[in-house]
Amino acid sequence: MTVYILAGGTGTRVWPFAECRNKAMLPVANEPAIKRTADACFAAGATEIVVAGWHMMGDIRNLFVENKAVTVVETSVTRGSAETLALAAAACPPSGETFAVLFGDCLYAPGDIALLLSADSYTALISREFNSDDKGDWLCVNGDDGIVESFSAHEPYGSYRLMEGFTAEEDFLAYARGACEFFPDMTVGGMPPAERFVESAIVSYGKNRRPFVSLMAEGYFVDMDKPWLVLEANWLCTEAICGGITENSLAYGASIDPSAVINGKVRLGRNSRIGRNCTVNGNLWVGDNTVIENGAIIDGNAVIGSRTNIENFCYIAGGSVIGNDCRVLHCAEFEGVLMDKAYLYHYMEIEGLLGKNVDIGASCVCGTLRFDDKNARHNVRGRKETPRSFSNGVFIGDYSRTGVNCTFYPGVYIGCNSAVGPGVVVTENIPSKTRVLVRQELSVSPWGPEHYGW
Repeated sequence: MTVYILAGGTGTRVWPFAECRNKAMLPVANEPAIKRTADACFAAGATEIVVAGWHMMGDIRNLFVENKAVTVVETSVTRGSAETLALAAAACPPSGETFAVLFGDCLYAPGDIALLLSADSYTALISREFNSDDKGDWLCVNGDDGIVESFSAHEPYGSYRLMEGFTAEEDFLAYARGACEFFPDMTVGGMPPAERFVESAIVSYGKNRRPFVSLMAEGYFVDMDKPWLVLEANWLCTEAICGGITENSLAYGASIDPSAVINGKVRLGRNSRIGRNCTVNGNLWVGDNTVIENGAIIDGNAVIGSRTNIENFCYIAGGSVIGNDCRVLHCAEFEGVLMDKAYLYHYMEIEGLLGKNVDIGASCVCGTLRFDDKNARHNVRGRKETPRSFSNGVFIGDYSRTGVNCTFYPGVYIGCNSAVGPGVVVTENIPSKTRVLVRQELSVSPWGPEHYGW
């Protein structure tokens, strides 16, 4: 079976984390999401994968450069997922009667990918019901008795399920090529963008040929369309990975110091070690050549990459992911996701999602509790949204840095390639390529012993 993985679009909703990467390259437990999807497809019997997109495809090409079973198709700028699929199939026609379509910026449970790839043609994989408060933010599937009838397009009613992927045959591609410019069957007052969604082609095919059969997914699924959903995907994947560690596994050269307290199971890569007086309260997955040393505390399940240093009484909260080549040092506290080569040096408390090569100055603090005890509202392309989880962290784009003693309000964003000077209280989002400094007014006057009565 050929599997098409769609990686089109610029990822503006996940700003700033798609400025420096295709959103399919967003890391989940230190692996790009699209690699996890491709690996699960091959494990389920796929013989060929075609990845299609146009925004920052270089990293995807490099990721699969040694895998001859993966073809990367760099399309022209497309007007939606249906057009991306049509161009991908024109460049690389499916090798068998049935093909499958998945989405590059999603986290899939491997078992659900296997479920879809073993299904008949014209089957849509449908995720389980999710929080009804979020239904207005998505294209939700409608249908009874195992049939896909329609999609509710960003409307405050309908079912609360998402389409994760589907199987089809060659005649469906004509409907992908002919997908309408605006989403069909909108309610009065709806304002759809001029975008050719693959869901439009599914609705049209169902009306003219036969409806797609719905297949209910059994595991987790996250469409990483917003920054907080990247955190959710990483948390779910971390729990799944660490839940699979049933005994200690130490690769060549790995070690655990006798003084370390391990309340769980650990998997250490080559030459990695857990040193003096460290505490691990959960299961831990560690890459190669990583050092956890001198009183570091990992307070729950966690995934840590290769060539990383976790040292000197720092604290890593459970569910966190620390990338490759990172530094979490003296008394730094962290919860969330650090992408590769992020540095937390000294005395700080940070929660959230930090991009690659981010450098946080000493004593910086992220306020994660609002005075009203509510979740922060996030501005997504001009629209206010309240996440169901992970809303009150800080979101810092790639290649940005801060000075010492910065304070981040709950839910603030800092763009890529930005600098926040010492002592700044960040109350609002900071755009990319921006420097923010405190302007200090000084009062200077004479002073000396005479002021003390001498």
